Amino acid sequence: MDNASYHSRRLEKIPVTSWKKIDIQEWLSSKQISFEAKETKVQLLKKVKDVKFQYQSYVVDELAKAVGVEVLRLPPYHCELNPIELVWADVKGYVAQKNTTFKMADVKKLLQETLGNISAEKLHQSRKKRGIEIS
Repeated sequence: MDNASYHSRRLEKIPVTSWKKIDIQEWLSSKQISFEAKETKVQLLKKVKDVKFQYQSYVVDELAKAVGVEVLRLPPYHCELNPIELVWADVKGYVAQKNTTFKMADVKKLLQETLGNISAEKLHQSRKKRGIEIS
């Protein structure tokens, strides 16, 4: 899964510098993390930073986990690891190459034509052409 905003909604918000001190304190209290009332906002945020990795879960990941599925997240800026991106690049290239009229009806026809020709073998060749190891 890529890191699009609709895939990356957090299950709960983690305190950031724009939060009020009292809100950070409440968040720390809700996690049973001790702090002193006199601690500064910066000190409180340091405590948050030390534990936030434990609370950084995504809504989609939790939904998937509930049905026994593990989500694999792709690193940012590596669309070559996402098969749909490879296919989409081929589809756009085909339509751009064959489009001579620039009419929406013809573009739709070309799109349907190329989507109908996508196969597992074509995907395999596309990945191989881009130097991606296939196991």
